Amino acid sequence: MKKTIVIALAVILLATCAKKETSNKDDFVMDGTVLVKYKGNAANVTIPEGVISIGDYAFSECYSLTSIIIPSNVTSIGDWAFERCANLSNLTIPSSVTIIGESAFSRCLCLTSITIPSSVISIGDFAFNGCDKLRTVVVSKKTTIGEDAFPDGVQITYSD
Repeated sequence: MKKTIVIALAVILLATCAKKETSNKDDFVMDGTVLVKYKGNAANVTIPEGVISIGDYAFSECYSLTSIIIPSNVTSIGDWAFERCANLSNLTIPSSVTIIGESAFSRCLCLTSITIPSSVISIGDFAFNGCDKLRTVVVSKKTTIGEDAFPDGVQITYSD
């Protein structure tokens, strides 16, 4: 009897702690069109349509996150929005984004390359700093790039 209870508790614990593969609408805390906080633990996240801005710290320290789909109506990514999402490796920034905040993707250790659309007019200080595997960045010459936005050794290619 005791062994059965222990096994049952272990199964329940594993089920509640296991990361989900995909997000659902209940995982997002919204303030109008601003995504304030992601409270899920999915590996693959699709931000809901209708989000215009990803708020400061919205996904900060989401270690389970490996892939994010940002909808085409998002215009800004806040300060520290994805900071320390250590396993984030798949990221596409849509051409609707104009601002990437300070430290927005800092310490995303699995990012290896990023193309920043020409719509982005400003990349904040330290935006991709600490992304140790980041090797190539494509960005517009017209984009204002903040201090230490990229780690040392990154090859920057200008798209225009």
